[in-house]
Amino acid sequence: MSIQLVFCLIISLLIMPLQAQASEVLEMATGGSVSKVTYSQNNNTEEIRIYSTSTKITKQYLIAPEGTYKNYRLGFEIDNADVSKTIRFDINKGTVVQIRLANMSDPKRTSVVVETTKKPAYAFSVSPDGKSIILTLGTGSTSGNSPGTIPSASPGTTPAPSSPAPSVSATPKPSTTPVPANNSGSGSSSNTSSAKTSNGPLSITVSGDTCTVTLKGITLTNTQQGNVPRFELREKEKMIQITIPGKDTRFTEGFLTGNSIIYGALISFNNNQNSTIIRIPYNNTITYSHSVSGGNSTFVIKAGNTSVPVNNPAPSSTPVVTPKPSTQPSPSSSPSPSPSSSPSTGTPSLDNIKAGNDDKTALIITGKNIVDKYNQYKDKIIVDDTGIKGIVTFMIPNSIVNLGNDSMNINNNLVKSIEFLSTSTSSFLSINKKDANMKFEIVAGSNKDELVVAVSSGTGGSAASKLVVIDPGHGGTDPGAVFGEYFEKVYNLDIALRCEKILKSKGINVALTRTTDKTVSLNDRVKFANDLNAYLFVSIHNNSMPSGIKGSMVLYHYTSYRGKPFAQIMLDNLVKDLGTEKIGIQARQNTVVLRDTKMPAILVEVACMSHPDDLALLNTDSFLQKAAESIANSIIQILNSGI
Repeated sequence: MSIQLVFCLIISLLIMPLQAQASEVLEMATGGSVSKVTYSQNNNTEEIRIYSTSTKITKQYLIAPEGTYKNYRLGFEIDNADVSKTIRFDINKGTVVQIRLANMSDPKRTSVVVETTKKPAYAFSVSPDGKSIILTLGTGSTSGNSPGTIPSASPGTTPAPSSPAPSVSATPKPSTTPVPANNSGSGSSSNTSSAKTSNGPLSITVSGDTCTVTLKGITLTNTQQGNVPRFELREKEKMIQITIPGKDTRFTEGFLTGNSIIYGALISFNNNQNSTIIRIPYNNTITYSHSVSGGNSTFVIKAGNTSVPVNNPAPSSTPVVTPKPSTQPSPSSSPSPSPSSSPSTGTPSLDNIKAGNDDKTALIITGKNIVDKYNQYKDKIIVDDTGIKGIVTFMIPNSIVNLGNDSMNINNNLVKSIEFLSTSTSSFLSINKKDANMKFEIVAGSNKDELVVAVSSGTGGSAASKLVVIDPGHGGTDPGAVFGEYFEKVYNLDIALRCEKILKSKGINVALTRTTDKTVSLNDRVKFANDLNAYLFVSIHNNSMPSGIKGSMVLYHYTSYRGKPFAQIMLDNLVKDLGTEKIGIQARQNTVVLRDTKMPAILVEVACMSHPDDLALLNTDSFLQKAAESIANSIIQILNSGI
């Protein structure tokens, strides 16, 4: 018996660290310009994210336990922000007991207090998309921003420091692997060598396995709105793109070299967009931080297991907008391909591509046995066609063809010009169409060594020609949310079937992942839509939320540049048509039906079963019909939007 007891104790000790690593994300919607608060753990680090339209911190303070109050209180104020009501978010995990938010006036701001059981080591940062304040607690943070304990327990009388720009949590130190460079940096006494190259305000500093990209005098944001300098993480294309409005003459068109993490930076001017474009292609996966200080923007980029780790001060929702071509001069030095890159078909040159010779053929791409390679890897080709700017971009794996870096004037019946950029993994072919509404596709040519960029059979882009897959969430042995006798799967299927009927009556091509109460796995739902080559995927659900929260919300994948505007269209119509509360749109990283579908996908949470008001609505035929009509009308609006 004693041996069994010892064995059980050993097993318990082995399991405990593994359990400590796992952490769910706690979330509370707050309303107002501060929309929500989340809490998560990773090993010894705790992370609190406050999603706010303003990320300026005007005051920080730390109050030590006093009297009968046994906990620490870490407080700060967010300038020009508000919540819908005073918030008390009970955490009771790790060292965090509670998060409190309250409005303050003269000037308008939100006071945040984080109550902890231990004196916190902490750091503030702003997510790269500029949409949330990140507070990191624990051994994974640095207390460099900590102002220390302030004797006064009253934040109102605490002198406000000079609005420090939130700094990014400590970046892992670069390894000591030397990087070949033309000149050494002035680093400290270590074995790392560093090199710095620059082009106008842009500089790249390589040190070990870290690349630091700096733009002096340029403040970048991760917004799609307004004519402002901005950046985008393009996960599928493995690229960070920086867009600066106008022709910034401080830059010279050309290429800066990087290292094994990023290939470098390609700078070019785009006359169509009237913008300066900087493309930073990377190899495999990266972790990065973005910060702005003194009007300068800085990216610190390292290799990583995932390009946007949940526990890193990196964007949890990074929308990806339409890739636009730019005039690509032949760079003085091109990125060095990775040894593990896919094989290319011969030497990339203008010989790989030429103009088409009829009204249906835009371009001809050639290469030895290229059709066989196309048939093997065609499912990895990504097509980005907005139908607005008259630009279509194909991301083609180098395992099919490597087009190199160049541009050509075509001026045939279909195409004005083309531009192409290649990394070690993919070639980006951008086509400036003569007819913005014309749709192109890549198909096998007349022989085994020829592919054709041809006019698509779906030319015209009418809503009726686009297949929509509707996915009634859950089903069969998976009931979804359950409240007494009410199962989410029933409402989801009811709304989906009504929606299908409405869309078909309007001539829309529709398919459902299930039409009865049966079990369908998430992967099978994705495969169903991908195999049909659907244009749009809409998953219908009903929500379960914390007490007191009701209304509609719509989810999209954080890398989907179409997903976000589609989600907004759907949400706005639901709130208007149903009179429900607006919880908002949210980007998700690992929701399978959003992540793995090849077409734009959104997940609709019609109402909250967890709230008695919404549940009562869901049990009325008129509400279910209105929900189906609203979703159907939103789908038609999306199909006709040209986004």
